[in-house]
Amino acid sequence: RKAIEGLVALSEDGCSPISIQQMAYGPGAGLGMVLGEREMINLLADALGPGTVGIHGDSQLYFLTSAFMTMVLIFLHTFWGILFFHGCEHRRWWEITAVVVMHLAVSGSTFCNPLYVGSLVPSYLLMAAAATWAYLLSGGSAQNLRRFFLCK
Repeated sequence: RKAIEGLVALSEDGCSPISIQQMAYGPGAGLGMVLGEREMINLLADALGPGTVGIHGDSQLYFLTSAFMTMVLIFLHTFWGILFFHGCEHRRWWEITAVVVMHLAVSGSTFCNPLYVGSLVPSYLLMAAAATWAYLLSGGSAQNLRRFFLCK
């Protein structure tokens, strides 16, 4: 709220140049990108050695699965930023709690990683739910979505 007050004070017309939804998107996307960068650096460090993943019966899908998991985490952090910001803005503690529970669920699902389907499928389902929820909280509607896909 203080940031919005500062932006209004700096603007010429007395209105904030960005909306609350745009302010919520920035930290989530930024944190997601930093997380993705860190994950990929760790993955590339694993690929350089001294051992090679996949030898002695390990799954050959380690690198592919890690890339897909990194992608879902980038998107989830973006959506979680929007949901968390909305919960804080409107004092809806159950939304904040839901974000924390989703985060713990996705993080905990990685313990199933020898069975990669055990972490990827739930994470992508949770991402679809979080994306829908964030879209609706940001003012999206089914009509807007239809117009987007029909290029109207």
